[in-house]
Amino acid sequence: MEKKTKVDQLKDMLKAKKEAEEKAAAAEAAQKDPEQPSLNSEEMSAQIKAAEDEAKAHYDKLLRVMAEFENFKKRIERERIEHLKYSNQSLILDLLPVLDDFDRIISHIPKDADASVASIADGVKLTQNHFMTALAKHGLTPLEPSVGTAFDPQKHEAIAHIEDPKQPEGNVAVEHRRGWKLHDRIIRPSTVAVAKPAGDKK
Repeated sequence: MEKKTKVDQLKDMLKAKKEAEEKAAAAEAAQKDPEQPSLNSEEMSAQIKAAEDEAKAHYDKLLRVMAEFENFKKRIERERIEHLKYSNQSLILDLLPVLDDFDRIISHIPKDADASVASIADGVKLTQNHFMTALAKHGLTPLEPSVGTAFDPQKHEAIAHIEDPKQPEGNVAVEHRRGWKLHDRIIRPSTVAVAKPAGDKK
């Protein structure tokens, strides 16, 4: 049997409520019609009350179905907005390695590079900025730099433990690859090395 939609349920409730109200009206009319078989007041009152109770029950069901339908509409709208918000996530994840390449290229450019290399470096940085600006329009932003902060498994992916006298145990000592979030969702944690106590063999 095909499952009824919320709209169909609303229609059924409205129909049942109308039928119950018609029964109540018919019972009252019969009481006033001299051609109808006479019923004593108790029987007539019982019939009217039964019809009214039935109408009230259908009305209560109608209210519940309407409330469920309203919640259903809100949920569908939330899901639609959520889908639109993160519909580009797969594409952006595929583009993150390109941003990683920009970071690697820039990090390997010597600070004392000659003018020609410095000019190329400026061009690479400009291209990187344009690329990041385009992605930012779709909700992509980098996570805050990790070095010096406490390791957070929600934001960081630890790939090593190293000794670092500058950092207390459990803090991020090195950030190997920056993390990113799409709107308010972290889509890639920062890849880091975490400080450990001196002499720890782990």
